[in-house]
Amino acid sequence: MEERRIPNLLLHVVFQQVSDLMGEKSLTMLLRQSGLSNYIDNPPPADESPSITVQEYSSLLAQIYELFGPRGSRAIFTQGGRKGGQEIRRLHPTRYNLAGAALKLLPENKRIELIMQKVEEEGAELYGNPHHLREEDDAFYMEIHACPYCAEIAHRAREGGLDVSHPVCHIATAVYQEMIEWGTGHSHPVKETACIALGDPACVFRVAK
Repeated sequence: MEERRIPNLLLHVVFQQVSDLMGEKSLTMLLRQSGLSNYIDNPPPADESPSITVQEYSSLLAQIYELFGPRGSRAIFTQGGRKGGQEIRRLHPTRYNLAGAALKLLPENKRIELIMQKVEEEGAELYGNPHHLREEDDAFYMEIHACPYCAEIAHRAREGGLDVSHPVCHIATAVYQEMIEWGTGHSHPVKETACIALGDPACVFRVAK
């Protein structure tokens, strides 16, 4: 079976954030170090056509973390996650306009639940790994196994090549924040409470009610 590939849109967004925040020369260096030199002066389209594999995407994120450090990579990942959520809605205006209208009729906690259920389904489909959503009294929790956002960062940390002291899956955190703010009209704190890169068995995200 052919390995799962991420949409060009996600690659486009990551490259754009690196260029905007770190400069075009930094992007060129990143592409060379990541084995993606074919994208120099040839950026991927902002659409849903397939690009690199999930494993290559995970390696790219690890290279960003290694090259720009915890602070720089966090800025890239956070802005990339928010932009990615916005771009997905741009590509599917009818679907999201209808969903947004329907959500307005529901209580806020129900809106959050439905949004996170949709994110759960789309994440599992996109990356081919388990996503599990559960509800507790004060929050929803998303648990991700074989997390693509930190799989290679975790591997390099175990091998001793990276120093990881805080959760690193800022893309997922930002996507959840962006989608919930869109669906409810309010911001809700989202925090990664466990991360595979720190040695936890799964990445866990807490979405406050």
